[in-house]
Amino acid sequence: MKKIIFLFLCLYSLAFGIVDFNEVNWGDSKSSLDLIFPKLKEEPSLYPDMKIYAFEKPNANVSKYTFYLTNGRLFKIEVLFNKETVGRNEIKQIYDDLVQKMGKPISKNPIDQKFNGLNLKGNSLKFVPNISTSVYYKGVDTVDDLGKMIDSNLIIEYVDATKE
Repeated sequence: MKKIIFLFLCLYSLAFGIVDFNEVNWGDSKSSLDLIFPKLKEEPSLYPDMKIYAFEKPNANVSKYTFYLTNGRLFKIEVLFNKETVGRNEIKQIYDDLVQKMGKPISKNPIDQKFNGLNLKGNSLKFVPNISTSVYYKGVDTVDDLGKMIDSNLIIEYVDATKE
């Protein structure tokens, strides 16, 4: 009986698409995304089998949604928040909303990367809302060689858990 209930819960969670993107499913094509997000703009990609598409300014607090497709199939969605409208209080509220929907994060990893004279610093918190999706809440600051912060971003990534 427990196995049947577990199977039902697994199927139930898969039936409603990606958390926060209920109309979208892992593996969707660009043409499927176009129906929901018209006027997607292609962005440059370093990999020939990866296409990246952006949907600019879906609302006042989000600068853009970025959709990553490999071999024509969706495997990652990135939400870049608008730093003009999303301040400290909104960042805390976004985190609290994630915890409310998905439970506490299962891991916290520091971000510390050097890139062309710039340092990317911050933290990445991983949430697992269901068996098909991993969600990463990332605060990333860009710091120059003199230690001065020149940019700060809040990003949430939704990743197909089978592709990690």
